[in-house]
Amino acid sequence: MSDERPSPDSGAEVLRDSLGEIRQSLDWLADRLQRLEAVPGGSPSALRITPAESPPADTPNDRDALSVGLEILAIPSAGLEPAQVFLLAMDRVARVLSADRAMLFVWEPEGSRLLARAARGFRGDDLAAISIKAGDGLVGRAFQDGRILRSSIGAGGVAADPFLALFPVCDAVAVPIRAAGHAAGVLYAGRRAPRPTFSEQEVVLLVVIADRVGTALAHRQLVETAGGHISRLRELEVFFGHVLVGQEIEEMFSRACEVACRLAGVRVAALGVPAGSAGLSLVATSGLPAGAVSSWRADTRYGLTGEVFATHLPVVCRDIQSREGCEDDVLREAGLRACLVVPVRLRHQTVGALYLADPEAREFTQEEVATVRVLASLLALGMENDRLYGEVRTAFEGMVSAQDQLVQTEKARAVGAMAGGIANEFNDLLAIVLGKTQLMLTRAPEGPLREGLAAVEEAAWRAADIVRRIQGFAATSMDDGTAPVDLAAVVQDAVTLTRALWKDEAEARGAPIELVTDLDRVPPVEGQAVALREAVMHLIQNAVDAMPRGGRLGLTLRRVDAGAELRVSDGGEGMADDVRRRIFDPFFTTRAPHRTGLGLSVVHGVVNRHRGSVRVRSGHGGGTRVTLWFPAAPGHAEESRMPEMPVMDDPREKEIRAAATASILVLEDEEPIRTMLVEALTGAGHRVESATDGLTGLARFQGGVFDVVLTDLSLPECSGLDVARSVKRMSPETPVVLITGWGHLLDPEHLRDSGVDLMLVKPFRLERVLSVLGDALRLRPIV
Repeated sequence: MSDERPSPDSGAEVLRDSLGEIRQSLDWLADRLQRLEAVPGGSPSALRITPAESPPADTPNDRDALSVGLEILAIPSAGLEPAQVFLLAMDRVARVLSADRAMLFVWEPEGSRLLARAARGFRGDDLAAISIKAGDGLVGRAFQDGRILRSSIGAGGVAADPFLALFPVCDAVAVPIRAAGHAAGVLYAGRRAPRPTFSEQEVVLLVVIADRVGTALAHRQLVETAGGHISRLRELEVFFGHVLVGQEIEEMFSRACEVACRLAGVRVAALGVPAGSAGLSLVATSGLPAGAVSSWRADTRYGLTGEVFATHLPVVCRDIQSREGCEDDVLREAGLRACLVVPVRLRHQTVGALYLADPEAREFTQEEVATVRVLASLLALGMENDRLYGEVRTAFEGMVSAQDQLVQTEKARAVGAMAGGIANEFNDLLAIVLGKTQLMLTRAPEGPLREGLAAVEEAAWRAADIVRRIQGFAATSMDDGTAPVDLAAVVQDAVTLTRALWKDEAEARGAPIELVTDLDRVPPVEGQAVALREAVMHLIQNAVDAMPRGGRLGLTLRRVDAGAELRVSDGGEGMADDVRRRIFDPFFTTRAPHRTGLGLSVVHGVVNRHRGSVRVRSGHGGGTRVTLWFPAAPGHAEESRMPEMPVMDDPREKEIRAAATASILVLEDEEPIRTMLVEALTGAGHRVESATDGLTGLARFQGGVFDVVLTDLSLPECSGLDVARSVKRMSPETPVVLITGWGHLLDPEHLRDSGVDLMLVKPFRLERVLSVLGDALRLRPIV
């Protein structure tokens, strides 16, 4: 026989296993038929499942085996309605097996009976009247036992089988039909005398036909199941649109109950949420009588509700009316029987219960329970979105009420960030333009060229003035506008303004921040609320950044030593000693590029301008605590002004400037500025060496003798402040001049603590360079 076999329904991949089994059966059958055709005259009594001899001449086994296989495989397993498949199966049983009677029974779970769906050799009205219980007679026992049963004259038991008694035959076979691993029905075939009994090969053909019917039923079940899944997914998809931010919570609750009824196929749904005293109150219902709604009582300690809150899992009850006890009186009085209660879970807590009920006793399938659990999860998501939306809305309303202050704060923050770029880029360019222009002016003759250079110089100074004005917006100057400030209100405003930023970010990465505040009434401090709030916001943001895995953020306000003390603590990683010593340095950060390193510098400057103090306590792995102290405001406190860098008035100035040349070390990474400084200082008669980074500059300083060090603030390898500290350690008497574009934005006291004696603010005139150099030379001790 050819190896090629028809492959029906090759597109139905989900039925591949069943088709494989059918093909194996047909291969076996074809082999058996070929062997029978090769050995004519065999005895019917010799036919057995294994081994088999030739069949009797009057059976269909002497037909072409391929034709028999094709007849059976012509029954499609997909693409037709079950009733059509049933009729084709009856046709094959009648024609291929020459059965006088054939009937196909399908199991009906609701009635717990086998119902006749198709037949041959019966009257039309017999089909509607025949039903058999599982275990009754030949057909019922074949279904119940899941095995092939036969009955013939003389075998006994015919009288005890009402079906065979009503429709007598001399030989009958009942083959169970299985679909998706479960009993689905029975294929019955019978012959009346004088036809011979069914051979074992014919029984095998019945098994193959039954398997084709089972495959068709399984396919239909898969199609119906897939259709149900798609329908439920569409319901969930539509409902998901109602859990988005901005939807009315009451409407979402009502829709959840309606969707729950459709998903589980029930008539009643209700949503209960905790309402105090261990009870639940209904917030939405669907199909529940008005009387039941008004008398609803659900205790989280008893009944189905108690089980849900105790186990945090769905609870199913087939018939609440038969449940012992009276803890669910509301469900009983409403006439409900089947009940499913699903917890609504949010952040590992049960925040509500979704009740589904039906007037008829029934079971809930796993698919129904799972789908309703997904609905409950979406419902919890909607409740959380509504809560977050409410918090954001409240915070937004608070920000609107303080809109003027918020605008000032955000302006200072934005312009401060812009000023950093301007100071490090635009001021450098202006310094180059002005320096080169001034050098050229010293050499240019009178005429158009000199006039053009003067115009360039004037335009550059106008640009420098614009830069300084922009920087002035970022500086929280204390020269005017000071008033008594309620520090507790400042802290609360800072929390409100920053909460929406760090809370959502922390929760998105699964690392929630626990905020703990303990704010006492403290005396007001004299100063500017905007600047103080900015400082507190920087401290809060730094604390949140220090806890990437979440933790506790603490804010404590106390009256201490005739003033107010604010403590900001976090449970983060802490800082090593070398990091803690540099936290107030501008541009120093351990979280680049996300942070600029200016936050704590601003805090330090604000505290100093308010005549306060700042202390930092931190250990690696032990968290960080920053303590700010501000003096209480008097009736009219004397204005606190920003301390100036020292400017010494020495009568020897002209003498010093005219003295012998000085040895100067210049550290500047921008080549044009470095070249201009070297050229200007050399032209003034000084000996000048230069370096492009901090480490190289320190190496040259250590190997030489220098009267003054000029260093840029932002250098590769190490900052200008690091250079100043190192210079002071090696030679405390050597003056250090810091070149920077930040000017008055930096804290002078912090610069002094770092070893800086004077500042040269970019952009600068060459006269200013020589003037600052003269001030630095005056700082040297008199020998």
